[in-house]
Amino acid sequence: MSNHGGQLIVPAAMQAEIIAHARAGWPEEVCGILRGRDGIVTGLLPATNVAADRRFNYTVDPTILLRQFDFEEAGEEMIAIYHSHPSSPAYPSATDARQATYPDAVYLICSLQQTQAPVLRGFRLHTLPYDGAASDFPLHPVRGRDDFWAYQHPEPDAFYLLRLNLPEAGFRWLQVRIAEVTLRSS
Repeated sequence: MSNHGGQLIVPAAMQAEIIAHARAGWPEEVCGILRGRDGIVTGLLPATNVAADRRFNYTVDPTILLRQFDFEEAGEEMIAIYHSHPSSPAYPSATDARQATYPDAVYLICSLQQTQAPVLRGFRLHTLPYDGAASDFPLHPVRGRDDFWAYQHPEPDAFYLLRLNLPEAGFRWLQVRIAEVTLRSS
């Protein structure tokens, strides 16, 4: 995958398809992938959300993720991953930041928080190891979990600091930088 700066061109019809998919899946999160090249989306593949708790999380069906190899054979790439937030803003959650494993992909979020006016926004999420002074940040458990704590920097497009308690490896610290991507229609 390649990084095409701070914008992504998503045809209006595909934006409408993402919004329709989000509405059809409400109150659960929906997800899918987009293919394209040079910052221009050329195709959309809705996916099944296979997460255990689909109301607050998404996991793209792995068989859909494997389609990126077909895209590459056609000279394209998996350019974006989309999911919905049924009742929260179109901004990456701590859980979204934790799951950001495709650094070159744009992560599109469709918020249905305002049901009559859905919002679609795009972000790049860059995960880095963190070895700074974590005691300076007020971490909070995510949804009451003991194994996942997060701090969200208050400035827009800043970062999350995540503390993961991995049974096999102990604590792991990550910093996830967030940068908004401008969405344009063609």
